[in-house]
Amino acid sequence: MNIPLYEQIYNSILEQIKEGFLKKGDRVLSEIELAEKFNVSRITSKKALDKLAQNNIIERIRGKGSFVAQDHPTVNQADISKPYNTSNSKLIALIVPGFSDSFGSKLVGMIEETCSQNNCNLIIRFTRGDVIEEENAIKSLVDYGVDGLIIHPVHGENYNVELLKLVLENFPLILIDRYLKGIPASSVSTDNQRASECLTNYLFDLGHAEIGFLSSSPDGTSTIEERVKGFNLAYSKRGLILNPSFHINHLISNLPQNHNRESLDKDYAAVKQFILDHPTVTGFNVCEYDLALILLKVIKDLGKNIPEDYSIVCFDSPENLLNRPVFTHIRQNEFDMAKIAVQHLLQLIQGEQIPKHTMVDFTLEEGESTMGLISTQLNEC
Repeated sequence: MNIPLYEQIYNSILEQIKEGFLKKGDRVLSEIELAEKFNVSRITSKKALDKLAQNNIIERIRGKGSFVAQDHPTVNQADISKPYNTSNSKLIALIVPGFSDSFGSKLVGMIEETCSQNNCNLIIRFTRGDVIEEENAIKSLVDYGVDGLIIHPVHGENYNVELLKLVLENFPLILIDRYLKGIPASSVSTDNQRASECLTNYLFDLGHAEIGFLSSSPDGTSTIEERVKGFNLAYSKRGLILNPSFHINHLISNLPQNHNRESLDKDYAAVKQFILDHPTVTGFNVCEYDLALILLKVIKDLGKNIPEDYSIVCFDSPENLLNRPVFTHIRQNEFDMAKIAVQHLLQLIQGEQIPKHTMVDFTLEEGESTMGLISTQLNEC
């Protein structure tokens, strides 16, 4: 059985005490010194010292260092010969902005189930879309001693410092739903570019000549950036010139930190103005389900109908086993994303190599929000 690196350091120091190389009151190597000696990250060496302190083997004095405790237990009491965690159980933490019925609930559920199947315990922390909350969650969970992290990064272009530290120190970490540009962290996500291209082509095949795209800002969020690319690519491959004004990209009410009436009203007004300013647009590719609901509300309030006057496609939708979904949408494979994320994280914990970016396939599910303007054979994605 592979013993975690920090446990190896822990046992090494206990051995030095057992052999008499370290006596009561002697100074123990610092986090930096241990990291250099064992060629590990400071996160790992700190974890070893933390466990020694928790077991009263050493005393940590701020500003001075770590010292063998005057009243530490005997080596036999410390049970040096007993391998750490004989069940090989791991402690994994999941950090997410939140989740909903349209996307996230199945993902979180399957992560928990996959952890349980692999003898892992799971801690879940919510950031509510706040980068400071995300930073605090990472720091506290690493300090607590988790073996690895699965993180659904918050929306935006600002990467938090604690996440960057983890990546630089090779702490076991998997990003889910998106990746971070320029950051060499492994990720698992949907093939968002191909999925968005698929949705846009679906509308083209229905006979819609001019299609709009609705999203929040794509800056710093790979998921949205890839969906915008797919939308643009669908236009390009058909030799069509895309009017830049067909993309409204400043909606905010779908973000966890903006779930309030004021943001909703702003987005409603922006979408309504977009429709009034672009009367030739008859199809809409919407980046998220919540934004599609706003669009649907605006269209109905304008006295128009779905799908007779407009067609809407979007990403994600609550599952309805009794009726067709409201929107034709991309169904992300949350189950596979979850399983792969946990499996890859466990491989990282064991020191194995994994792919940097893993793309998971998707399905297009037809709903009540689309209707062909012409009779045509629809192409598969």
